[in-house]
Amino acid sequence: MHLRSILLSVLLFIFCRYNYAQNSKYDKLFAETAQVLLSSNPKKALSNTDYLYKISLNNTERMKASMLKATLLRQYGLRNEAVLVLKKADSLAAADRNYFQQARINGFLSTLHRENEIFSIGKIYLNKAVQASKKIKDAGERYKFQGNLSQEIAYYEMEKFSYSKAIAQLKDGNLLFKKAGAAIDVNFQTAVNDELIGKNFLALKSADSALFYYERGRKSLAASQSAESPLKGFILNGLGNVYFKKGDRNQALSYYIQAEKIADQSNFFTLKQEVYSALMDFYKETDNRKYITYNEMNLKLHKDEEKSRKIIADDLIKTLRKDHIKTRSQYKKSAIIMASVFVAIVVLTIAFFTYRRRQDHKNFKSLIMSKANAKKDAALKREYSKEYMSEATENSILNSLRESEKAQFYLNSEVSLTTLAAELGINHRYLSYVINKNTEKDFAGYISELRINYIVERLRNDPSFLKYKISYLADLCGFSSHSRFTTTFKKITGTSPVDFIKDLEQKHNA
Repeated sequence: MHLRSILLSVLLFIFCRYNYAQNSKYDKLFAETAQVLLSSNPKKALSNTDYLYKISLNNTERMKASMLKATLLRQYGLRNEAVLVLKKADSLAAADRNYFQQARINGFLSTLHRENEIFSIGKIYLNKAVQASKKIKDAGERYKFQGNLSQEIAYYEMEKFSYSKAIAQLKDGNLLFKKAGAAIDVNFQTAVNDELIGKNFLALKSADSALFYYERGRKSLAASQSAESPLKGFILNGLGNVYFKKGDRNQALSYYIQAEKIADQSNFFTLKQEVYSALMDFYKETDNRKYITYNEMNLKLHKDEEKSRKIIADDLIKTLRKDHIKTRSQYKKSAIIMASVFVAIVVLTIAFFTYRRRQDHKNFKSLIMSKANAKKDAALKREYSKEYMSEATENSILNSLRESEKAQFYLNSEVSLTTLAAELGINHRYLSYVINKNTEKDFAGYISELRINYIVERLRNDPSFLKYKISYLADLCGFSSHSRFTTTFKKITGTSPVDFIKDLEQKHNA
């Protein structure tokens, strides 16, 4: 499944065709970032995606830069950060009524939530992608994207071990790819699907059917524009698995050796993982010494990959944090300027109304009375809404709130009652009322408890978090300052973060 995810990231989220104004500086930097820096220099690539967004001439280019940034973050395991980037891109697509981009962005969001095993939210985004894809006017683009969505739906079926349903979705995808015609490399896309169909048939213990689709996938790949793609190694490894299951060890080993050669040449982590695992199973029955060798190679591969990803992910998080602090500083400067202007306006307004009051005290008094009455009427309406909110409405709002909690909206340091209400499409007074009634807390207390519970869970379940600085933990769960995080943490847990971490370290070392 990792192969398809990586291929989709590259094919769908980076190199798809776009219609946007000529921007040669943007195009050149984007190509360099996507094709070279994404894997060779992730930190520079991250900086470039922000710069690309800055020099974009239109929303289409902004969405393209956002998709590239989300692809980079996801590649190094920072899925939550990628989700935040894509949500902003989705708002741009919605504003432009760009259904093609809406379909792609929501398809990507579905993938990220599926990989995080938040399947209920993932399916919501998947459905939004399906609905948006139906509105794509260009038939070739519509069929191409719907073919890729069939593959995403197949992943959900595979998560449930519904291999037959997954196969049906992938076959439907192949039909859609053929309808897309010149809009895509049909041979390559069907080869991707056929390799995955073969894997599903192997899971169903149907070796002959698996053999048919692996062979068909190999022919399609050979006729495609990417004949030497790492996909060739996955197909060869699949053929090795088929013949091993059929008892033909010589033929199986021949395919495994070819697949291993491609894995070593491409240095493709997922391909290496699958080939080493297959050779481990093969030599477990035939050669114990080689079984031990490949077992050690597999363990080293995972250890090296995990270490590399962690180093890069930590570096990217630090970069994101610096950018966030810089943005916050700029925001404070803008806020000071706006506050100064506001004060000036207030002073002028007071002077104006003072003058008016001296000129016409009676009219001014009447105006004040009418405003007071209006405020009373508005207050009465608010109380009426709270008192007479139907149970169905309250439950609907509560359900929406719970879904947002699963998506970890509270990790965004900029979240507020107003922004959350806008995202959920709910009156903010109604949302406040539901939170107060069901949690016995105001919005600030509610958010703080969610953030502290999140960081407590990460500290208990991931020992690597015990090594992070308190300021980093504070920023990770959405607090704007070290001191506020420490105060809130102690208030909710009864102990300081430092003492809490020391206690966990003693338990781990015991």
